[in-house]
Amino acid sequence: MGTMLEADVIVIGGGASGITAAVAAAEKDASVIVLEKGSTTGGAANMGMGIFAVESKYQKAQLVDFTKEDAFNLLMNYTHWRVDARLVRKYMEQSSNTIDWLETMGIEFLGAYKYFEKSTQTWHVVKTRGSNAPAERAASNMFRALTERAEELGVQIKYNTKATNILMKSGYVAGVELVDETGETVMAECNAVIVATGGFGDNPQMIHDILGYDWGKDLHSFRIPGVQGEGLRMLWEAGAGRTAPTMELTYTTPGVTDIFKTLSETMRQPNLMVNLDGYRFYNEEIMSNTVYTGNAISLQRERMAFTIIDDSILDTYRKTGLDYVTVHHNIKTVDKWDKEIDSYLSGGQSETAGLAELHNENQKHQQNVYVADTLEELSELTGINLKNLKETIEEYNKACNESDQMFFKKQKYMKPLGGGKYYAARHYPAGYGSLGGVRTNDKMEVLDPSSIKIPGLYASGTDACNIYGDSYCFFLPGNTMSFAVNSGRMAGYNAVDYMDSDEF
Repeated sequence: MGTMLEADVIVIGGGASGITAAVAAAEKDASVIVLEKGSTTGGAANMGMGIFAVESKYQKAQLVDFTKEDAFNLLMNYTHWRVDARLVRKYMEQSSNTIDWLETMGIEFLGAYKYFEKSTQTWHVVKTRGSNAPAERAASNMFRALTERAEELGVQIKYNTKATNILMKSGYVAGVELVDETGETVMAECNAVIVATGGFGDNPQMIHDILGYDWGKDLHSFRIPGVQGEGLRMLWEAGAGRTAPTMELTYTTPGVTDIFKTLSETMRQPNLMVNLDGYRFYNEEIMSNTVYTGNAISLQRERMAFTIIDDSILDTYRKTGLDYVTVHHNIKTVDKWDKEIDSYLSGGQSETAGLAELHNENQKHQQNVYVADTLEELSELTGINLKNLKETIEEYNKACNESDQMFFKKQKYMKPLGGGKYYAARHYPAGYGSLGGVRTNDKMEVLDPSSIKIPGLYASGTDACNIYGDSYCFFLPGNTMSFAVNSGRMAGYNAVDYMDSDEF
């Protein structure tokens, strides 16, 4: 046993939620230690761009007609009230103040954005110094500022330090067992522990055992290095009640999405999409809601689907530009199509890296975009049932001239397949990571299986993100990072209030 460490509050994990919790607790004069097993703060959130807020000064300035009441009702209806309404209400109530609070640390925001056409305008994108354009990884600026604020307030951030167990004494939290950067096991004493370890997105075994996906085969989610689910294990071992985790599901074309951006965005337009049986199963006009698309694809045989276009559709895009343009990829034209498709088919790399390094090696080698001169050849390359595919295209082309009687897709998105070369992209479920797993109340206090709180134990961020029901609520963009920041802030304040109360 090595050196003795002690603090009022120990935060496990220095990501979005942990670093925010540390600042909040330290603002209330608590001594705080953050245990971060990596070498930086911010974690997965460094890849993101911004956070959800409602009724912020930005929305007011931009005349966004969307209130806290609207946001609350939208989320509660979306989840069929299967989530903690008190927690949702507190989170939304605090969200606009959190924007102001972050600005006191020198963080600036560009304004409030939508994520896709039908989403609300709640995504507060962080400004990158010297730029007025939304940029990938913009949120890393926010976590740098929070880290500086934590250090200013005297928070000790211990990097390359791994928490291994939560220590309990007569039913109360008493400390944390950890392995420090020298490999020594240390017992750290504290009055409250906040677990903010980000779920299990980098643990294929847990993904398989809990969610039933075979990572790398029928799920191609980001694996943020180090998000292994140890926080959930420690919480469960300390007596915490479990909730059923979900995956923050979206969809992807492995080896293409985030790498060959023109190719990817063109193949994510609202064109014909079929499954391996050659049948349509989706109203493709909602392709831009990647959560709904991921859900629908995950129900198909082998959990895959194909979007198909041809030269005539490409020609239309050459003239008019793409139907959907996303803020984060911002591809408006197909100007780079020829260059990218040649590069992709010859096994080349694209000039855009971005999030590409999070894709694994086998994704780069498996072909997921196909070019064919005939439907016969396309069927051979992809394995799509030829007879059904021909019937589907005939039916679809007919609907393009009349109306889509199957899924009521808007006429303006009904582009017939007129021949020339055919292009298909194969899509799989993807995601950003796991959500939920531990039971808390609206103060982020951890509850046991019978919903009695465990004194001094808190969870925040992804581990405690049980507010979406079964599917990430894409209609309120910026939600997961905002829940991490806001629940961290709540946990930090509430942990100090607990120490000052008579129950302590």
